[in-house]
Amino acid sequence: MKHKILYFFVAAAMLSACNDDLEDSTFRISDDVPAATWLKENGYTMWTDLLEHADLFNTINLDEAYTLFVPNDTAVTAYLRENGIDEVSGIDSLRARGLIKYSTIAGRSYTRIDFSNDVLPDTTASGDYLAVTFDEEGNYWVNREAKILNDADIEVTNGTIFIIDKVLDPVDETIYDRITGTSDWKLFSDLLAATGTDVMAQPQGRASYTCFVVPDNVFRDAQITSLAELADRLGAGNNSAEWKNADNAMYRFAAYHFIARGAFSTNRLNYLPTTSDPLLETEAEAAYIEMSITDGEFYINYDKEIKDGVQITEGDITCKNGVIHVIDGLMTIKDPSTLPVVTWDLTDNRVLSGLYPDYRLTSSREEIIHRMDSLVDNPRFPDFTYHWNPDISHASYYVAATTDTVRNRLLNNDALQLQLGQYNSITMTTPTIIADSTTYTIGVAHYNEFAEEPGNRITIYVDSVEIGYIFTSGKYQDRSTVVSGTDSTAMPVGVGSVKFPYTGRHEIRIEDNTGATVQLDYILFTPKNKK
Repeated sequence: MKHKILYFFVAAAMLSACNDDLEDSTFRISDDVPAATWLKENGYTMWTDLLEHADLFNTINLDEAYTLFVPNDTAVTAYLRENGIDEVSGIDSLRARGLIKYSTIAGRSYTRIDFSNDVLPDTTASGDYLAVTFDEEGNYWVNREAKILNDADIEVTNGTIFIIDKVLDPVDETIYDRITGTSDWKLFSDLLAATGTDVMAQPQGRASYTCFVVPDNVFRDAQITSLAELADRLGAGNNSAEWKNADNAMYRFAAYHFIARGAFSTNRLNYLPTTSDPLLETEAEAAYIEMSITDGEFYINYDKEIKDGVQITEGDITCKNGVIHVIDGLMTIKDPSTLPVVTWDLTDNRVLSGLYPDYRLTSSREEIIHRMDSLVDNPRFPDFTYHWNPDISHASYYVAATTDTVRNRLLNNDALQLQLGQYNSITMTTPTIIADSTTYTIGVAHYNEFAEEPGNRITIYVDSVEIGYIFTSGKYQDRSTVVSGTDSTAMPVGVGSVKFPYTGRHEIRIEDNTGATVQLDYILFTPKNKK
């Protein structure tokens, strides 16, 4: 084999003095050729043939940052046999490109040390998510179906290669497809159709979702065999036309089974109880699910009085637009035991996700900026709540470049970019915030383009009342600097505090007192009982 260098680095500190010196080390094999060339030189003939058949060989050799999950020849042969194809050239060229793109992450080169037994944060070149998990024997698996065979990370000049024992077949089914196509989920499927919440199960741009499905046997165990019986149990009324109203109990029950903040794997859900905020906001307004660990078991909405809660019986069913978890209970709406921290991502909007194919893209080498002037007070989008004067101000949708080591820390890799001009402002409507006579502190994560110099002063108003201001600092201020103030150079760490008089949505106005370009990431509302 040509160009080969072997080296290692220590991935974690030793746990005790009697550990093997290399026990916690990760080994890498490094080669000074690009990925496609390495595959060709090292005998991965069939995947190389597929790259050439799909006209992607040279693309995979570009000076990019790639993570490649490459099936060996045995795996490709098995794939051909299963699909009744004699040779690689017999695969339809579009299908061939789909297989390659689904197995390739462009824009970031992962190594084993980056794998966290979870869904990878970056999408593949096909816009899908892969999960890399590991078992008790220390084996790594991609989507729980393909085992990673190489013990050492194979590093080439433009990325990292992992050899796997099965071809990754792209997931084409959406959450909607899975639900409507599964025979023992019929009542849940009918519920979504009857309430109009089936749109939540269908693709919304590049956004991804988490859905908790109640199977028919769980409904039967609760003596519910029809939508009418469910409506009666929930007190939703017998007028099915009203079930589509967002404040109807039937609609709220259905929407309560959807999380719109991404594809939460079982591993991510199990992690939440270890944090200070084990809550997830659902698509039912002002309704949260709460995760907990009791006696070593994971529960959703655990009730201490009856000592029981909802559990996942089948998790991580991957779909084109997110993930499904099958649960063993009805998961009725329950008040959380503590008030949630509200993280308001200013670009978390279905209109944006549907308009821009590069919405929240994590593999762009260049920054992306879309002017949003056509969306000001547009009657087509009544829920789109940004308002500004387009004659004198600009607001844009901003996506950070992968190579930008500062701004790629933005939540979901994007931000609301403002060029308001001096003393001009933008008005937005917050998500629903629970009042409960609690004072909330307000923090703003942001970045401006004044290099290391302090930039402009931004004043924040809530329901027309001035709360406070920030001086943009010429750097990114993230959750840690806003909440805990751990970064002493970030000034200030928050804006102010407010006691909301009612539970609901509130108007936020952001006024630029100086005039500059600033990227606002998210606004954090933290109840005073949180740290």
